[in-house]
Amino acid sequence: MERKKKIKYIEHPSDVGFETYGDTLEELFANAAIATYSFMTDVDAIEEEVEREVAIKSEDLYSLMFDWLDEMIFLFESESLVMKKFDIDVDSSNFSIIGMCRGGKFDPAKHESGIIIKAVTYNMMEIKKNEAWHAMVVLDV
Repeated sequence: MERKKKIKYIEHPSDVGFETYGDTLEELFANAAIATYSFMTDVDAIEEEVEREVAIKSEDLYSLMFDWLDEMIFLFESESLVMKKFDIDVDSSNFSIIGMCRGGKFDPAKHESGIIIKAVTYNMMEIKKNEAWHAMVVLDV
């Protein structure tokens, strides 16, 4: 399945949301980050010139998704970074993520500007596994 088919944007009355899929938890979390950044800019137009290490520990899988996307939003707000390649390990028994993210600086003079994401929410959040992993996330705008 291509990345575009693994992300589906959903309508919400006051916020924005997406559903994403992955054969592994790593792919699911990477696609969720891409979906989040896709509301802000054209991710494909971002160069891959910056690397950041991530280490996140949470209390459950829902909190891990929340904390992961919160970290991605923080990188955008604090350093104007848009991450697009992920070499991460997601531990579903320890509820942790460690690894590296690669991406580049968002430049409003050079890149398309989308909407500003204020925060991740737990509203309507879903994470489950059938044939593949599936997540639904709503973001506050």
